[in-house]
Amino acid sequence: MKRVSISREDVEARLNSRKENGFHVDSRLLHAIIQPGQLSLLMLETEDEFLRLVWQAIPETRPLTPKAQPRSLKDCASRLALFDWNFEALVRDDFPWFQKCTDIDLAFDFGKVGWIAVTPLVAGEQKETPHGSYYIYDGVHKSIVLAKRILRGELQYCAIEVLLLEPRRH
Repeated sequence: MKRVSISREDVEARLNSRKENGFHVDSRLLHAIIQPGQLSLLMLETEDEFLRLVWQAIPETRPLTPKAQPRSLKDCASRLALFDWNFEALVRDDFPWFQKCTDIDLAFDFGKVGWIAVTPLVAGEQKETPHGSYYIYDGVHKSIVLAKRILRGELQYCAIEVLLLEPRRH
């Protein structure tokens, strides 16, 4: 993974530009970039590097994140096979959190993905997903859609630039 430092001002300018162009930028991310620590850009050159990112585990995503199971994007997106690779099936099964994934998937445009923000794993995440690399801090909806599309062969992987926030942001 190629790593390059980036200034807070540059990050803020790029995020604000996305916002001005009509893209969603989470206020939590805007707050996280001004916290003490290092900001870097990582280039995930390979599909494997991307699929090793660790996804969130919240009750709303439990079908893809069973307790005490690995949570790399590859692990979680692979569990979509149980739902015919279909986010709508999860929504119909009373998991409305996945509606945003459905919307992103239906109108998917790789050029509009933008940054996914990542942060170092904590000990519990590293133990649960030993093959994981970084925790996805922001971009969980688009990252699972992208992982599903890659695993299904619906698109060919292209290198992705992610924003690394160190130390761990909560």
